[in-house]
Amino acid sequence: SPGHAYGAAAVTSMLKGEDFPMSKRDILQKHGDHKIEWTKGNPVKFRDVLEDLPDETFNSPADLEKALKENM
Repeated sequence: SPGHAYGAAAVTSMLKGEDFPMSKRDILQKHGDHKIEWTKGNPVKFRDVLEDLPDETFNSPADLEKALKENM
C-alpha cells in the first residue's frame, strides 16, 4: 500500500496519474498538504519536502524525484 512507500517512491506514488509537466506551484496547490514518509517512519507534509526546490516545471514524477535527490 502507498503507506509503505517512502522517499522518492512515496513521491511517485502520490503523483501517479497526474498530467505532467507540472510546476512546483501546481504540485504544491494540489498536494502540498498531503503527508508522505520522506524518511521511513517520519511522515512530513509534502510542501516541507518541496520548499527548498527551485520554482521550476517538472516533466514527470521521475524528474521531480531527481530534483529532490539532488537537493537533499
